[in-house]
Amino acid sequence: MFHCKTNNEENEGALSEIESLIEKISSQVPLNNTGDIDVLHKPDSIDIPVSDPGLWNLDEKTRDYICRNGFSQNINADFTHSKKEYLIVHKSGGHRTFNRYLNKDWFKTVLVNGETCQRDYLSYSETNGSVYCIPCYLFENWTVFSKKGFSNWKYPEKLKKHENSEAHKICVYKMKQRATDLGRIDTTITLQLKIETNYWINVLTRVCSVVKSLASHGLPFRGTEEKYGSSVANSGNFIMAMELVAEYDPFLSQHISKYGNPGKGNTSYLSFYTYEQFISIMSEKVLETIIKEVKAATYFSISIDSTPDITHIDQLSFIIRYVLPNGEPVERFIGFIDDAGHKAESLTEAIFSILKKYDLNVCFLRGQSYDNAKNMSGIYSGVQARIKDVISLADFVPCSAHSLNLVGMCAASCCEEANNFFSFTQNLYVYFSSSTYRWSLLKKYNNSTLKSLSDTRWSARDDACHSLKTNWAGVKKALLDLKHDKLQKPLTRSEAEGLLRQLSRLETSFMTEFWNDVLHTFNKTSKLLQSVQIDLSTVVELYNSLVSYVKSVREMFQTYYDAAKEKFIDCNKIPEFENKQRKRKKHFDESNDPGHTFDSQNNFKINTFYVICDNLTVELNKRKSAYDSIISKYSFILKIYELDPSEIREDAKKLRTIYKQDLDESFENECVHFQSVLKLTTNPPKTLLDMSKFIKEKQFVTIFPYVDVALKMFLCNLASNCSTERSFSTLRRIKNYLRSSMSSERLNSLAVLNIEATLTKSLNYSDVIKTFAAKQARKKKLK
Repeated sequence: MFHCKTNNEENEGALSEIESLIEKISSQVPLNNTGDIDVLHKPDSIDIPVSDPGLWNLDEKTRDYICRNGFSQNINADFTHSKKEYLIVHKSGGHRTFNRYLNKDWFKTVLVNGETCQRDYLSYSETNGSVYCIPCYLFENWTVFSKKGFSNWKYPEKLKKHENSEAHKICVYKMKQRATDLGRIDTTITLQLKIETNYWINVLTRVCSVVKSLASHGLPFRGTEEKYGSSVANSGNFIMAMELVAEYDPFLSQHISKYGNPGKGNTSYLSFYTYEQFISIMSEKVLETIIKEVKAATYFSISIDSTPDITHIDQLSFIIRYVLPNGEPVERFIGFIDDAGHKAESLTEAIFSILKKYDLNVCFLRGQSYDNAKNMSGIYSGVQARIKDVISLADFVPCSAHSLNLVGMCAASCCEEANNFFSFTQNLYVYFSSSTYRWSLLKKYNNSTLKSLSDTRWSARDDACHSLKTNWAGVKKALLDLKHDKLQKPLTRSEAEGLLRQLSRLETSFMTEFWNDVLHTFNKTSKLLQSVQIDLSTVVELYNSLVSYVKSVREMFQTYYDAAKEKFIDCNKIPEFENKQRKRKKHFDESNDPGHTFDSQNNFKINTFYVICDNLTVELNKRKSAYDSIISKYSFILKIYELDPSEIREDAKKLRTIYKQDLDESFENECVHFQSVLKLTTNPPKTLLDMSKFIKEKQFVTIFPYVDVALKMFLCNLASNCSTERSFSTLRRIKNYLRSSMSSERLNSLAVLNIEATLTKSLNYSDVIKTFAAKQARKKKLK
């Protein structure tokens, strides 16, 4: 119940008197078993007639009470007393008896068009086992329905005849008219309560709308001083949004002008206490929706990752992935766990505590995905190994995007020239970005600017290589100007000369062309791997495509060599590769013959270019092997168009052997049948995700229930843990240096509402307000 305030009271306090009166009225108006109001059930006073009409003492006081408060139909009473015996005499002279009873269907009538209406004028008397027409009973329409009650169950058509009679209709009119003249005892209070309730519902609806909008966008609520109408102090986004809405909403404008700054102890529903409750309630609603979807999906996978917040408290992000009823996988944020630790044991305990908190059955955990840190991915005592000890079917999937970054890191540090190139690229950016004059000089010769490197975000390396390739000529001119500028410090000129010397090397030009192509391809693949919709089969295909791409690049040395030399066409002399031959100390029994030596070009090709390409190929195959083992179990479904029915049965049996508790013996036959359906379908699905959608769209789940189960178990596996890392961006926006003292409960509530903004925006205002009202109720019991 809302904490209401009357419009006539000068003191805007709570309506405790109204609440007490409503409480008193409610105690006099109990509910029967059907949930209908039963005002005559268990009377507390001899002045109130009992519920049995057969026991009423008809006088003016009884008539007034019944007309004003209504009566009970006693539908849920015991009808055994309504037993009536009937005698059937046969032509042969014999006879037999049978019994009839009152039925609940007598309290309803069916219209010609099929609609059902309640006969609300009837009431059952348990004392004499008959039904009374209460209007006729009260106003002495002397028929069997009012004298002693009707109980001839053999002739139900008499009831229809009675309700259509003119005398009955007159009595019904008299009863309604008398009820109107007398009025209900709580009419005034009920009307007042309804007006007040509607008023505060309108206020709370606007508050809820503003809270939903701010929370879904991750914006702060409070300011330095929460005061409406303040023109100087920062009152915060919540008050700003409310005042903005009030400019176009006369109702809210009037409410703010009247209750805007009520002070402590007065109710306005405009303070921080209200929207903090709404934040908590809405986050609970979103989490309820997520858990409900997970339980409906049955199978799920998890991903966790941690990062320190602004207060140096480690926050563990928990993500869960499952398949929606339409066949699409989705990844949802559950919350942050603070101070979970970095040891595998403590992290495992945190995972199981969350699953237990939300009553998720660990037996349906089918996948886990983390980064490649040893405490997470260790095969002996890592988190994934500890979880597999409990749930052996929870396959570990290394983050595909993170693994691709590690492939690039290994290749970028596998030889001296690769290390030198990326070091030069970063030094070049630092040199120009550390001075506004140098940066403006660089922009004078280029439309774009240089980019910095990043150890974790390899898209930044792609941007850095691409910007260097695009701005090659401009960077060279800027360095030349700085080298010959007498006004610059000697150190600045010396640094410019060193960078210019490095830029003039053929190795730098070659590596710029080569790494620009490789990193651009890797970056596009990495972005695709970060998609929620991607599955492990697509991951393997992308890794295979990268292996083929690197092998083709390995044969393109001459192409990159020619492109590197074109950068020096304007120069008088095109440089060559530096031929650095490593001198080795010879033993006493070796000859002085220098042995086989390579020229500078072949030396760079063999010791740098081939080394990088081969390292990329080896690392890609190594990382891909972790996904091949999982894909191999479901590969027959991917090749379902190519395999024979006998091969499908054999592979399906192997999968069923692994998942004995999930797949039935009919799974093999379903797979063969599923193949037949796909072959007869125009534009059949090619991927497992499309097959899952196909089954749901065509409503084939009842035909292929175990095929659907197998697809759900596969699709719920995470391909990466990028969703957990995305949650860190939300963490840094919500808990920043201005809000560093935020509690973990509020952080989780705001994070859930922001990360799961789609679910937040779909929340129903009415449900949120009802929950808020239930928590705010302060009813007092009458003594």
